[in-house]
Amino acid sequence: MPSPLECTAVPSPLRSVPAFVPWLVWGLGAALFGWGWFQRVAPGVMVDTLMREFSVGGAVLGNLSAVYFYTYAISQVPAGLIVDAYGSRRIMVLSALLCVVGGLVFAQADGIVSAYVGRILIGLAAGPTFVVALNLAAVWCPRDRLALLSGLLMSVGVLGALVGQVPLAWGVEIFGWRASMYTATLVVLVLCVATWVVLRLPRPKPRAAAPAGLKASFASVLKRWDTWYLTLGGTSTMAIMLTFSGLWAVPWLTQVHGFTRADAALLISVNAIGWGIGAPVLGWLSDRLNRRKLPFLGGVLLSVTSFAALIHLPDLSPAAIYTLLFLQGLGTGGIMLIFVATHDRFAGGQEGVSVGIVNSGIMIGAATMQPLVGWVLDRNWQGVMVEGARVYDGAAYQQGFDLLIACGLVAVVVGVLMPETAKARDGAG
Repeated sequence: MPSPLECTAVPSPLRSVPAFVPWLVWGLGAALFGWGWFQRVAPGVMVDTLMREFSVGGAVLGNLSAVYFYTYAISQVPAGLIVDAYGSRRIMVLSALLCVVGGLVFAQADGIVSAYVGRILIGLAAGPTFVVALNLAAVWCPRDRLALLSGLLMSVGVLGALVGQVPLAWGVEIFGWRASMYTATLVVLVLCVATWVVLRLPRPKPRAAAPAGLKASFASVLKRWDTWYLTLGGTSTMAIMLTFSGLWAVPWLTQVHGFTRADAALLISVNAIGWGIGAPVLGWLSDRLNRRKLPFLGGVLLSVTSFAALIHLPDLSPAAIYTLLFLQGLGTGGIMLIFVATHDRFAGGQEGVSVGIVNSGIMIGAATMQPLVGWVLDRNWQGVMVEGARVYDGAAYQQGFDLLIACGLVAVVVGVLMPETAKARDGAG
């Protein structure tokens, strides 16, 4: 029996490869995914800086962050179809190269339009990385390790998000936001070169498919109700994390609770650490129990109750805020079971496109909720500005964040009603 982290037991018909190769290949895919997560959360610690730099309000800045999610979402289905048909090799290199270009454009943006262009390119580049990394885990490692490896993939993403919190906040304060973004681009340039080199190593032969088959595969996935309940579950689960932690948490913590930006970024890092722990733990539990539904439901219940307490309980101490943010992140780790359940439901050649569709829904949801919360904040703004940036009061934030609590409750309902997919997978052979 392989150990929980064993990736050398590559299933037939894949030929034997050195033990380090699966980890190296999957690790590069995971690293690119982590860089995408860094870029996803980076605007959250630069809200006031970017507002001042480009002379914009909350709604416009929300859209600057959200455009990443729109373009990320657009790339999901094409990426999934390509991965299903031809494997992950070419799309990994293309994504890494486009990450470099997008990072450079954003770092040297001289206005809001060029900043949008940079974020669009970054979103398009980062979009395929999740589908690719999940596919690599499924192809190179035993099937009964998929939930655990999916959780570890999310931990790598969380690591990228952590770098986009406290370290980036320090970098912005010391060196400025442009220098910080140039440094991030240099990192992904190194990953781009490493990806090109590693993809020359021996690997499983990708499965071919005709273009007509791609269209039929996409249509058949769209027609299945499984696609839509899994998409709804994923979108509602991630609304809190992607909208609150990804954009509005730092200004809320600084403006309402009086934290410094660096301390607020540290608090959000605790939230991300909880997520990074929760994803592999719930994945391991899912593999151990051979269940997806119960660990997912437990996770979303923990997430929404912790967030509701964080927003609505009065006079919270810093220790209580730390604890609730950690618990909310811990529960959000259950999101990976939505993707594993998708793999279970669509095993047999449609895993990539189905995961792409579900992930598209999540990104569209985030792209909708970020500016929607910003719009609610602008509607309730009392006219206060500090150093050119709008300052919102606690009541305005509470109204905006109630939308996210409602999304969390939808995720709970999905968790209650969703069928168990692990048994369905086993029954299918």
